[in-house]
Amino acid sequence: MPSVFSFSLNDQPIKGQIRELKPSERPSLLKDGKDQLLVSAGGKDYVIEGESLQLDAVKNGLKTGKVPKVQLSINGISQPAKVQHINDEAQGLIETIRQGLTAPEGWGKASQIAATLDELADLKGNRDGLWHNEKAASGKIGGPLTRNPLALKAREHAVGKDLSRPITDALSRFRLEQEAKWGQPVTALDLTQLKDGELFAAQKAMALTRMDRTPADVTEGFVKAAGKVNGVSIEPREVFWQRFKPVGEPSGKLIVMFPGFLQTSRNFYEQVTLLNKQGHDVMVMDQQWAGQTKGGKDGGVDRGYGITRDVAAVAAYAQTQLDADYGQHPGKELVLMGTSLGGGPGVIGALTMQQNQLLELDGPPMPENVKVVLQGPFLGDKDTFQNNAVNTASRIPILNQIPVPATGLPVLTSDPKTAQKLAQGAVLDDIQARLQVMTGVNQDTDEIKALIAAGKGPKAPIEIIHSTGDPLADPDQSRWLARQLPQVHLNLLQSNNHVLEQHEQEQLEIFKALERLSSSKIN
Repeated sequence: MPSVFSFSLNDQPIKGQIRELKPSERPSLLKDGKDQLLVSAGGKDYVIEGESLQLDAVKNGLKTGKVPKVQLSINGISQPAKVQHINDEAQGLIETIRQGLTAPEGWGKASQIAATLDELADLKGNRDGLWHNEKAASGKIGGPLTRNPLALKAREHAVGKDLSRPITDALSRFRLEQEAKWGQPVTALDLTQLKDGELFAAQKAMALTRMDRTPADVTEGFVKAAGKVNGVSIEPREVFWQRFKPVGEPSGKLIVMFPGFLQTSRNFYEQVTLLNKQGHDVMVMDQQWAGQTKGGKDGGVDRGYGITRDVAAVAAYAQTQLDADYGQHPGKELVLMGTSLGGGPGVIGALTMQQNQLLELDGPPMPENVKVVLQGPFLGDKDTFQNNAVNTASRIPILNQIPVPATGLPVLTSDPKTAQKLAQGAVLDDIQARLQVMTGVNQDTDEIKALIAAGKGPKAPIEIIHSTGDPLADPDQSRWLARQLPQVHLNLLQSNNHVLEQHEQEQLEIFKALERLSSSKIN
């Protein structure tokens, strides 16, 4: 006998045809005149389809991140289901007009939608990671406006504001076609768990295709970060992570990457790919200020210890994954890799507080004496007119709490190609910034440094990579850290770059650091 299906959203039955969905059928769902909702339940995929389905709870979830109760019943047995994709097609004149005036739910802002189409064009073109040069030589850099995130965002918004529906249709088709090839959804998460879930799924499909990976190779989830640092309670957060399995024979190393301010995991994809090819497992988190982590403010920081606590919680979770997956592997090792704020009050802060028993996590403890790589760690800003002006503005009440789109200030690199990639990422992720961040971490960072100066710093081997001309994070602070901690090796680069991870040559310095760490011993 054929199975009898029923479907409900927030305990309200949804009328429509329900059937099991084969992977190869996914692309055919678009532009067929019906509304569809793709869900997964019990390890299988299903589609609910019909005209004018009442899917407001899903649309609201995609917009707000409030996960609806989704239930699929098969032969009277009900089970929870996860939302994979919503295809809301216009039914009649009124809905056609409405859709023409509004962006689809779950797709973010018009600038992000248009930017994602540019990303797709590059993926289908020369794949050099730079937009609008598909008819030119690979690697050709755009003009100054393509290297400024605010100017680039304005240009992408102008394209996306009138064409968002046709663009999202194209992006959805690409994603569904790739899922058909992979034989599985791009993510195992319910899209309503994610900020702009449809956009996330399309962008991840592109990233996997660029990396020549599958959804089985790159997974994601959330870890709860809660606890105290130095006696200070920090509001809990749900911290988002992505994990990238190694290519070929695993080395046994799990490298956990902690981004800096105005960054998400996207900024580290190039380094992740290089590390995977060396056999290393890699995990990257989104910090409280951007990306998918829940419980922060866009473009803001609660305080320095908030970064410390989140880094420690993710490191603790990573250790549980390392133990579970690598067991007795002879090369089993956890390495923490922090960049900018993710390296200063983040990794160094977590290790220092743990060393002094000033770190209390509500969950697994942070692992002890793990090896560390730091890229341009922020322990204080460089004394420049630009940084001083921003610091002054960061102390102005109300003004310092207003989130604004990333403006390109302070300038983080003098390399035009790196600057363009940085600007593109800022538009794709809709990066915001609040002025309070420039001084909001200072007090806690100073307390961490005071412990180090008193001989109470971390004992594990630490590799620091820092540009002598770093325009933001003061390299003298890295010199100071190297003087305080005898186990620190400082590699100073002769350049003017703060974002080493996206510079074609300087991103390779991590391999020298890992090689030196492999021969170092933990006291």
